[in-house]
Amino acid sequence: MNKYEIVPLVLANIEVEKSKMTYLANYGVKVNLPVVSFYIKGAAQNILVDTGASAELMLQYEPNQAACDFQSFEEALGKQGLKPEDIDIVIQTHLHHDHIGHTAKCKNAKVIVQEEELRFALAPHPLFAAVYPIELLKGMRFYPVRGDTEIVSGVRTLLTPGHSPGTQSVAIETSQGTAIITGFCCIEETFEVTTETLELSPKWLIYTPGCHTDALAAFDSALKVKGLADILIPNHEPALKDRETIP
Repeated sequence: MNKYEIVPLVLANIEVEKSKMTYLANYGVKVNLPVVSFYIKGAAQNILVDTGASAELMLQYEPNQAACDFQSFEEALGKQGLKPEDIDIVIQTHLHHDHIGHTAKCKNAKVIVQEEELRFALAPHPLFAAVYPIELLKGMRFYPVRGDTEIVSGVRTLLTPGHSPGTQSVAIETSQGTAIITGFCCIEETFEVTTETLELSPKWLIYTPGCHTDALAAFDSALKVKGLADILIPNHEPALKDRETIP
């Protein structure tokens, strides 16, 4: 089985309330989070997990948040010797605008998405319609999958619903074990419940990711990923800004 490296391509930064990552905790605490596309290095095909978004695009759909760019999608790929048209596969963890902002540029890519996520994105509930702008989905070559699916040897999707109905995480075999990029939006602290919280809720084990369509499923999915991963990669973890490769 191939052993891969994961390259976080940090494109932008958003400021959010930490409670969006740790449900029912950290209200009023602001945190700066990276918006990331992940390149799987060492595969025969060029594979990305999500494509992120520019600050301009994110502010178009969520004008009340603070956002800024680090680098363009093209610049980030260029550092890996790639152009958008060189990408063969984009694994979309979900179809929110800040995760698909550059996917349409990858004109030759198969876009892997959970069947349930695509169904929901094409006819979203009114509460979530703003994060599923239909115009961003046009022109993509969707390849829907159902449940846990091997994409190539050593790279597989894991159905982890809750953040959205069809969120999927991505398990990648590396020289140091299985790395899992969380499909749901979270940070390292999502998986590190404080002593004070445990005194109130001793069975929590983790925080529920704060942005969700189903809080119970979101909790279960986060617990599943924590248990399966040798290397856990929360997709909005601030420390990703300082990582060139994982592991």
